[in-house]
Amino acid sequence: MPMEMWIIVLLLLMRLAFCSISLRGFQGQFTSLNYPQGYPNDEQQSWDIQVPRGYGIKLYFSHIDIEPSANCAYDYVQIFCDEALHPPICGSSREKQDFQFPQEYYTTGNWMKVTFKSDFSNEERYTGFAAYYTAIDVDECKEEDPCSHYCNNYIGGFHCSCRPGYFLQENQRICGMNCSGEVFTKFKGIITSPNYPEVYAENSECHYRIQIDPGFEVILQFAKDFAVEGDPSIGCMSDILKVTSGAKEYGPFCGDSAPVIRELLSNEVEITFHTDGQGERKGWKIMYKSTAKQCPTYILEHNVIQPNKSEYDYKDHVQLSCDAGYELYDSKQKLHISSAVLHCQKDGTWNSEPYSCRPVNCGPPNKLTNGYENFTSTVYRYRNTYSCEEPYYKLEGNAVFECSADAEWVDVTSGQNILPKCKPVCGISRLFSKPGRIFGGTPAELGDFPWQLRLIIGGTSYGGGALISDGWVLTAAHLFDNSLQVIIYGGIVDMRNRLPQNQLPVEKVIVHPDYRKQVKTGQPNFNHDIALVKLRQKVKLSSHLSPVCLPNPEKASPLQSGKLGYISGWGRTERVTKAVFLQYAQIPIASMEDCKHSNYEEPKPIFTSNMICAGKPGVDSCQGDSGGPYVFKEPQDQNRYETRGIVSFGPKNCGLNGVYTHVEKYLDWIETTMKK
Repeated sequence: MPMEMWIIVLLLLMRLAFCSISLRGFQGQFTSLNYPQGYPNDEQQSWDIQVPRGYGIKLYFSHIDIEPSANCAYDYVQIFCDEALHPPICGSSREKQDFQFPQEYYTTGNWMKVTFKSDFSNEERYTGFAAYYTAIDVDECKEEDPCSHYCNNYIGGFHCSCRPGYFLQENQRICGMNCSGEVFTKFKGIITSPNYPEVYAENSECHYRIQIDPGFEVILQFAKDFAVEGDPSIGCMSDILKVTSGAKEYGPFCGDSAPVIRELLSNEVEITFHTDGQGERKGWKIMYKSTAKQCPTYILEHNVIQPNKSEYDYKDHVQLSCDAGYELYDSKQKLHISSAVLHCQKDGTWNSEPYSCRPVNCGPPNKLTNGYENFTSTVYRYRNTYSCEEPYYKLEGNAVFECSADAEWVDVTSGQNILPKCKPVCGISRLFSKPGRIFGGTPAELGDFPWQLRLIIGGTSYGGGALISDGWVLTAAHLFDNSLQVIIYGGIVDMRNRLPQNQLPVEKVIVHPDYRKQVKTGQPNFNHDIALVKLRQKVKLSSHLSPVCLPNPEKASPLQSGKLGYISGWGRTERVTKAVFLQYAQIPIASMEDCKHSNYEEPKPIFTSNMICAGKPGVDSCQGDSGGPYVFKEPQDQNRYETRGIVSFGPKNCGLNGVYTHVEKYLDWIETTMKK
């Protein structure tokens, strides 16, 4: 478009903007410009008519004289109202044959716009128009039916009202049912939609609340006669029924099938019912009842509750204790108690927080002398296995103990709490068959004769002895003819290396009651030449110090001539009067006749069946060896040594045969004495 045309359009728009006239009030009159002298060419003017709300407008043309043209293309007046543009008006109302338009216009609205336009020329003078408007009352109730129930018209407006039981909502047009705020506190009841079983109210927002005592739960049941507008398959978009309990929501519900809620609801339930402005349905009916909230039958692990029932309700109480082997612990008081009374609380839980069933604790098992304990825990049903310091001690009794329900360690076999014992193992020696002699013997090494002991009697006399348990020594009675004061050393082979820890403190010397040595009135009598020494405390066994076995009379092999056994001691040798190193030799059993015919001074000693004869030329025990053991390997167990004899007496000149106390003749006395 050329610039000149843009300028013309802009000027026209500016002119139009200044030619709009506002008309206010209940009535008024207006005319075209210069009326009745004739309107000018190229003119455009408009009138905005506005009356108060609640009124309509009646417009009447008292005179119209506008240049006629086809479709009023040249000059015209035009009305805009009710969002519609009426056809343009032209011609003259004086000549009815040419005038085809109404002279009156109405609108129920309170606004109307009238526009007049003339083109650039007229062939003759036209006077224009004269118009008159007035505000007229509008019956809104007939025109719009704006109220959902009743519409009441008055001059300048209308008022809506509702049927009984309804209230006018905030928009003052729609009626709704006042169905909110009701609270149901009884333990059972019925809740229905508004007007049930009649058609429920439209445009309603209903809120119902069930609130019963804590500790109870609500059971909801819908009546089968259920009808709510909407299609549940697409989500209930029109009328909606919802149920809320705690944090869980049920619904929305609609349609013709009664919903089912199988769960127990909390003691507080919200029911919301929303309806729109359409549809007429019967509604719904809900029956509710309550049940006490139940507490679980399980309270604690390993618990015992009385009375024992399948169900526990609010305010029920039970006595709580624990299974055998468990103790009830109160964490608040920090102590064990025998029982506690618990109450089923309103939230369906027991007041069991401070309690727990803890396994009884037996504490560390008793220590075993010369043994070990092996356990991972000290509480109920855990086990401990005893063992001994092998190979010098052997377990006697059951090894496996269990922590019992009475908080005691008991033997799993017998159920008693009698401890096993670590019994000394006798007869252990690292000795192998080595040639040698005492009188003409061979020095022993540590562990060869761990039972061999050195006795110093009265500070001047020397002898030997054998450890037969961890607390007793076997030796000869004649060593104590002059004194019962004795010092004993053990666990050594070189007497120069004896230390205080090698000394075994003595408690008592017990000589056989039938021993009677007669050296002044007649023959020397070494019959019953046997004695026991009780140690003040039990010795710790090791490879250097361990007992020799006593013979088992039921299993011991006969002491036949030629049977070889070992003798050992620190007595006189063929080179020195007293050996420094422990000597040992292997000698055979000889007949008693061989000993009787040995070179004894007169009067010769008495020989009895309580004695053993042993030796061979050049190998013999001698002075200082008295009381030492004569030991043999047990045929059934070549690693077990038994003492069958005790060095007793022999000829003055050593080196042939010697006499030994026959130990097997005194086993009963040894056992009885040690028990006493």
